[in-house]
Amino acid sequence: MKKRFLLREIDGEYLLVPLGDGNEQFTSLITLNETGAFIWKRLEQNKTTDDIAKDMIKDYHVTFEKARADILRFTDYLKEKSIL
Repeated sequence: MKKRFLLREIDGEYLLVPLGDGNEQFTSLITLNETGAFIWKRLEQNKTTDDIAKDMIKDYHVTFEKARADILRFTDYLKEKSIL
């Protein structure tokens, strides 16, 4: 995972803050919901999609398939926006 963004929680909101050079296309902060922040934190730990899904099962009480689909949708979006 590229270290171009820093996750911050401010007053209950999760924000991705662009860091340094290479982020000229981002002129504002990126807001994540709680699930997005949950996934982001595990991506920072270089966890696999399956490992993150297993973590989500414990915390969010969803099926493995639902968790994995949500993770893939989120990471596909991040890749599309050149964030990941």
